Amino acid sequence: MSESGSHATNQADLRDASRERLLAEIGVLQHRFSLTDSAQLQTQIDVLRRELADSEMRVLQARDYARGCAAELGEAQANFVLHQQLADRQVRQARKKARDIYATRTWKMGRLVMLPARIARRILKAG
Repeated sequence: MSESGSHATNQADLRDASRERLLAEIGVLQHRFSLTDSAQLQTQIDVLRRELADSEMRVLQARDYARGCAAELGEAQANFVLHQQLADRQVRQARKKARDIYATRTWKMGRLVMLPARIARRILKAG
């Protein structure tokens, strides 16, 4: 048997081991894992198969969830780009409208008429 009382950790040790040591290791493994009871082995195999099937189902669900998240992210990015383009277009339109207003004769005349009032307000603020 191995030094720690558990199964051999080094396969090279078992390759060079005596027949008695190998039989002892086999006995320990049979005792630990109940390899002689076929009904118990079949039960363990069935449990492991169910666990494997459950694990496969969880992996598939996780994959589907990840794909759904990726699709939602792509959709959100596309919507963001569209809204950003719309906002940029609205900003350009607002700036053009402001330039058009500042270019009118009415605006220019109003600024000229209000010039003395602006100068007086600046003088009063500074003084």
